[in-house]
Amino acid sequence: MTRAIACPACGEAEDIRGERDGDVIMLTCDACAHRWERDPRPTCPQCGGRDLVEAPKAVVQKVRGDQMSVVGYTKVQLCRVCDAPLIEQLARSNAALPPDAMPVVSRHSWGTATGRTPEDRRG
Repeated sequence: MTRAIACPACGEAEDIRGERDGDVIMLTCDACAHRWERDPRPTCPQCGGRDLVEAPKAVVQKVRGDQMSVVGYTKVQLCRVCDAPLIEQLARSNAALPPDAMPVVSRHSWGTATGRTPEDRRG
């Protein structure tokens, strides 16, 4: 969950620097010199809650033709309120979350790899 950070005083998003100060991060806008603190703990982008659970998510890669392989895992934060059904499903399955999107075989890559078009697979 990446959070976009912008200065609350002037809206600047590029010219911002931060320094950790204990449990918070002190941010300074170099455009207007405004200073504010940010809690580094992740929050749910939907409800703003902080009751999150870390879960593994599979990272897949196309390895041969249209064959997919899990090549690693990344950690994602799930909200106990907004993602409750997904958290329950994960607890029952004891498996990583699937990727958001699967790599696809494009017309170009299929033809380059095989010398054929995707339509040739049907025949």
